[in-house]
Amino acid sequence: MNILSLLNAYQYLGSLSWLNDLYGTLPTILYTILAVLGGAGSVYAIILGINLAKSESEDARKNAQNRIKNTIIGIVVLLALVLFITLGIPEILHAVYPDLVV
Repeated sequence: MNILSLLNAYQYLGSLSWLNDLYGTLPTILYTILAVLGGAGSVYAIILGINLAKSESEDARKNAQNRIKNTIIGIVVLLALVLFITLGIPEILHAVYPDLVV
């Protein structure tokens, strides 16, 4: 079962009907953002790794290590947010509004 079928598993009714259109286009937008920023973050982490290997002073090494750590944390947070938006919010809405989410 893929994520798109999970998003289309619910039909929103009444005051939540605008979510049907949103969840029709949201995965495309989120996955594009995820691909671009994830790819850019990965390339940036590789460049920082090269800078770490070429650094000659201890301060430069610590600076490069902190930047690599922050880049990896940013990529993981981005992935977690995309997964929460695509998988968590529909489940929360279904739990809160059981009569409006079928």
